[in-house]
Amino acid sequence: MIDKMDKISESINKVLKAMRRHSVPAYCTLMMIAAHESMGGRYRYQVTKGGKKGKARGVFQMEKETHDSIWAHSDSIASLSALCGYNQDFERLEVDDDYAVFMARCYLLMDANPLPANLEDAAKYCKSYWNRNGKATSDKYLNDYYLYVGLR
Repeated sequence: MIDKMDKISESINKVLKAMRRHSVPAYCTLMMIAAHESMGGRYRYQVTKGGKKGKARGVFQMEKETHDSIWAHSDSIASLSALCGYNQDFERLEVDDDYAVFMARCYLLMDANPLPANLEDAAKYCKSYWNRNGKATSDKYLNDYYLYVGLR
């Protein structure tokens, strides 16, 4: 049986290769974000404390404002979307992991800093760049990575 993180891993590898942006740091950073934000692939939308559907969608828990900002301001999204065949569609994040990977990688490409080469630094990066205004800590990102991904 393939677990949920295995399916996410397959999507990450497939989309990064299609984007011509595959690297070990990109793969590990995206796996870490997905492990934490989706609780190991369990959720494709944000769950509020009251158990209701929140604003964020997909295994990376991207909000509409971020999604639309990437489409409006990314230097590379036009060429990458043409290469991969994607169009702007926020609701697709929840039902299409490949599209969620595409959007997450485009967001990471908007940061001028290189992606970290080791897991501890990736966890710090996830907190400082991906979750800069959120409640998560870098320790939580790292712990969730080990809990849901392990040492694949």
